[in-house]
Amino acid sequence: MALLGLPVLVIENIFSYLSYDEIAKNRLVSKAFNEICMRMLNRGFHMIERRHAQALKSVKAQLPRRESERRYHPLARHCDILTSIETRISMLNMTYTKFIDNGICSFIPGKVIDEIRRVLFIVETSKSPPRAHEVLQELRDISSMAIEHFDDKISPAFRKRLQEGVAQPCPRPTPTVLTPIAVRQEMLHLRRRSILNAKLSLYLASQYKKYHQRMMDYKKIACKQHKAIQEMTKRQRQQDNSIADLKKRIEECDIKYTELTHTNQAVGGKAIAALPNMKPRKPLIKLPSLSEDLDSNSEQTTAPSTSNQSPRTKSQSTMAKIRGITNEIRHLSNLSKNFEGKLKRMANTEQEEVEAKKLKTD
Repeated sequence: MALLGLPVLVIENIFSYLSYDEIAKNRLVSKAFNEICMRMLNRGFHMIERRHAQALKSVKAQLPRRESERRYHPLARHCDILTSIETRISMLNMTYTKFIDNGICSFIPGKVIDEIRRVLFIVETSKSPPRAHEVLQELRDISSMAIEHFDDKISPAFRKRLQEGVAQPCPRPTPTVLTPIAVRQEMLHLRRRSILNAKLSLYLASQYKKYHQRMMDYKKIACKQHKAIQEMTKRQRQQDNSIADLKKRIEECDIKYTELTHTNQAVGGKAIAALPNMKPRKPLIKLPSLSEDLDSNSEQTTAPSTSNQSPRTKSQSTMAKIRGITNEIRHLSNLSKNFEGKLKRMANTEQEEVEAKKLKTD
């Protein structure tokens, strides 16, 4: 298989293993080689410009602002070498760029690109490079010789072309002559690539549909959960309000029960009218009162005393009355505690029902 039968990218990749001086020499082989090498030389010169600008920018960013401090800085030699390279690159630009832009020629001296690459490698790798005149001596000689040769022998003919307006078109990629075998191979390769791309696109479309369906299902579940959470928060608020009302009623009932006990003791056991929202209850223990004591005393005075009561019996009767009062108070407190327990049980049952509904919905 001929070398020119390969694609242009493959030929450029092969030439990339050569130095730019060898690439410039290979321009003499053929027209196809000439166009490929011209493109590679122009590209190499632009790459060297970018690399030099980036290195100079990084070095200047590390140097101090004062010039007196820059002289004694460890990067001072780096800066000197890069600035001198900048002057050389600007001189080369002034010489060749005008004709390169018009498509008349390419960057001719490939050895200059190799020398600039060598110097930049030294600057980037070594911490203490040699002095600028030692490193750049070869570059100065080569670049000055190339510029003088171009100005004396090549540029006059190019200037005449520019004045006459007969400028060559920009170099295009070479329409390399392909053999039938190479054409078949490229066609087979393109078919394989197209089949693989079609399969990959189908696979990606199916995966996208699956993920889209999953996302829609997750969104529906999230909406349902959001609605359930809203309903639960409403129910919780209602329960909190009802619990607060019940607590208020319990406190009112406790206050009323305490008032009832005190009034029964004070008045003497007389019947008191039922308060609103309260059912009258039958007293389990009859509370003693002062009126009963007075009646009993009057009966004792009127009736003939069969037996004289001793002070010990009187103290026993008062103690019995006190015990009855304490038992009634305990009974009332037990009733209030039982009522609070029933409320808590009701709240717990409601929460369990809500959780069971949640589980059913999930």
